[in-house]
This record gives sequence, C-alpha cells and structure tokens, in this order.
Amino acid sequence: MHFVNVAGSVLVAPYGGTQRRLSTAPIAVGVPSEKGAPVILDFATSLVAEGKVLIAAKGGKPLPDKALIGPDGKYSCDPVLLYGEADAAITPDQRVGEGAITTMGDHKGSGLALICELLAGALTGSGATGPDYSRVYNGMLSIYMSVDHFDTNGTYADEIKRYVDYFKSASPIVKGGEVLVPGEPEMRRREERNRNGISLSADAWQAIVDAAKTVNIDAPTKLMS
Repeated sequence: MHFVNVAGSVLVAPYGGTQRRLSTAPIAVGVPSEKGAPVILDFATSLVAEGKVLIAAKGGKPLPDKALIGPDGKYSCDPVLLYGEADAAITPDQRVGEGAITTMGDHKGSGLALICELLAGALTGSGATGPDYSRVYNGMLSIYMSVDHFDTNGTYADEIKRYVDYFKSASPIVKGGEVLVPGEPEMRRREERNRNGISLSADAWQAIVDAAKTVNIDAPTKLMS
C-alpha cells in the first residue's frame, strides 16, 4: 500500500472550499495472485489527475463536468481554469490559473487526500504540500505485507481467485458489458496499444514534433493513420 503526496504542487481544493490546498495525493494498493492477474488499485484522490487536465488542454479527451472549480465556487470542465490561456505548443503552467481540481467522491476523496498529505508528507518528514516549496517532489509512505506471514493455511490464492470471480459475476448495468476489477482496464489498454500503437491528438503530436526539432531530430509532420 502506498500513500503519496506531491509537496510543492498545490492543485486541488478540499471539499467545501474553492482554493487549492491539496496535491492530487495518489493512493495505490497492489494485491498479488498466483492464480490470476494481480489486482492493482491506483488513483489520484482528485476527481481527475492533473495529467487528464493537461490532455484535455491539448485537445484530447474532455474533462467531466465538475472536474474543476473556480474562485466563484462554480464548477467547470475548461482546462483554462487551471492553466489560464496557454500556447498549445508548450506545457502550460498550472500556477497561472485561478481555479482548482475538485476531489473525487466529494468529502470522501477530500478526506483521503488529507490522510495522504499527513501520512506521506507530515509523517515521513518530507512535508505536506504548500505554496512555499522551491521544487516539486513526492513523499510516500509504503506498507508491505508478506503473504507468507499471513497465509499460514495456504488458502490465500484460492480465496483471492474465488472472490475476484464472485465480484466480476455481478450483472452488468449495460447489456453485454462486464464488471471489471481495478487494474483490468489498464492491462487491456496496454495489450491493445502494444498491438496497435498509441492514439494522440494533433496538438499533442505537434508538440512532440516541435520538441524533436529543438534537438535536431526529424519527425513525421503528420500523424499515422
């Protein structure tokens, strides 16, 4: 289990507030299994990670309606609220915008983010996030548990498989759909991208081409079909 904060990166408003007071404060938990794929839960405690805002700002997948909040308390999905007006060819500065990212799950995500700041930042001594850092860095509290010490009767692997199968057997909301465990969409996406490549927006590709030119590397000027 990993509790993480990003000292020096103040991006997220606590639930009930409009000003930035938190980092995106990720949590990650990995559960190994000898009889199937590991279950890997890995998410930012903000409604979206900053990377998602950056992708949206570059013309990629749009943000959910309430991903951002402005100083007036109104929700938005416009990356300009976080970055301000920025040239699409450069990496925008998240310190410029007046808005903040919202937390996932309202008060629940806000509480989890606070705990990440306290455990990964305050407890480890690396510091909880704030505006007075000269650089950005991660603090992390990691907890490892040995299966050998807990699984004294050898039932762990069978129980993991049994419960994951039971979890996934729930009837899906959408006909023809399925219930997925944490980490499963990412594993499938990795397999698909290894086969077919990675889709990029035109703005993102142009930024890569422009960066390549600065170090005298020629790159195709058009996206591959």
